[in-house]
Amino acid sequence: MTAHRILIVDDEPGVRRAFARTLKLAHFLPTEAASADEALERCDEHTYDVVILDFMMPDMNGIELLARIRRRQPFIRSIVVSGKLDRRRDEREIARELREAVEADSYLHKPVSNDALVEAVRELLPANGAQDWKALAARVETSRAGTIKAANEAAKTLKKHREDRKKRDG
Repeated sequence: MTAHRILIVDDEPGVRRAFARTLKLAHFLPTEAASADEALERCDEHTYDVVILDFMMPDMNGIELLARIRRRQPFIRSIVVSGKLDRRRDEREIARELREAVEADSYLHKPVSNDALVEAVRELLPANGAQDWKALAARVETSRAGTIKAANEAAKTLKKHREDRKKRDG
């Protein structure tokens, strides 16, 4: 079974390293990004199963970054992490609001325990591996390619039909 790739985006080096170490010990393949730009570069280089992103970063907030990442990788799952939001609010309530607003899958308050981080990641992954997401993405891409091919063929047929008609009608 292939290990799941996890992208960790946080401007705090200590948080990134701690998350990466925890996820590596849990048999995931973590990649760190210190900024939104670096995260987007990583998304151009590799496909990730989950992105864990800080809500508040200096160059771009996590919600805007998530929207940009999803344009590149529409099937990526997400965990928004923040120590800035009201800790008195329940994580599930914040997660629900984020899901409705920006399609974030999960939310965790900082500081995040190792167990909570690993559990949150595992909850987002299909039970039988990353292949499910990759297979779905492949089916979507194949379908899209087939649709484009059919549209191109229809356009050629229409063009030929118009040319034939023009010759006939003179």
